[in-house]
Amino acid sequence: MVSVIIPNYNHAPFLKERIDSVLNQTYDNFEVIILDDKSTDNSKEVIEVYRSHPRISQIVYNEENSGSTFKQWQKGFSLAKGEYIWIAESDDIAHPDFLKNLINAIAGDKGVVLAATGITLINEDGKTLGYESISKSKYIRKYSSKQFIRENMLIGNHLLNASSAIFRKDIISKIPKDYTKLKASGDYLFWVEIANQGKTVEIQINSIISGVPPQL
Repeated sequence: MVSVIIPNYNHAPFLKERIDSVLNQTYDNFEVIILDDKSTDNSKEVIEVYRSHPRISQIVYNEENSGSTFKQWQKGFSLAKGEYIWIAESDDIAHPDFLKNLINAIAGDKGVVLAATGITLINEDGKTLGYESISKSKYIRKYSSKQFIRENMLIGNHLLNASSAIFRKDIISKIPKDYTKLKASGDYLFWVEIANQGKTVEIQINSIISGVPPQL
C-alpha cells in the first residue's frame, strides 16, 4: 500500500484538483492522509467534502501553525500505514498513471529506496511552462546511492518537487530528523538522506507530475 500525504497550507484554489488527481490514480492500493497547517483561507471547507471518501484514512487540522512543511511531513510519516510514501504537495496535480509507473519502478528491487520522475511546470491557469527532468537521461535509469547524490544532488537540489517521488517508509527510521529544523532547504537534506540509504530509480514520462511554480 502507498500512504499519500497531502500537507496543505492556504492552497484552497488548488486543493480540489490536487485531491481529485490523487483519488483518480489508476493504481488503487493507497490511503490518503490530509494535513492542514491551520490555513487561513477556505481550505477546510474544500477538505471536508472528502471526509467520507473511502480512500481518505485521516484528516488532521493543526490548532497552531507549525511554521514548517517539513514538520508536517514528519507528522504524516508517523500516521502512514503503507509500505511506500508519496508526499503529494497541495498545489500540484498528478497524471493518473503516476503511482502505477513509480510503483512498477521501485517494487521489483528491494535495494531501491526512492523512485522519481521529472515534472511538467504549469501556471495557475494550467498553461504548460516546460518540462524538467532530474538528469538528462530519457530512459529509466537506476543509480547507486553515492552515484545519485554525486550526479544530481552535489550542487543544488535536482529532485525538483517532493510530489515527483515515492520512497520506502521503512527507511524513515534510519535517517536523522535534522531536516525538520530547516526552513528552506529541509527537502534538499531529506532527499540526500533518503538516497543515501539505497538505490534510486529515475523514470522519464512526460506530464507525469505537474506543479504550480511559486510566485505566479
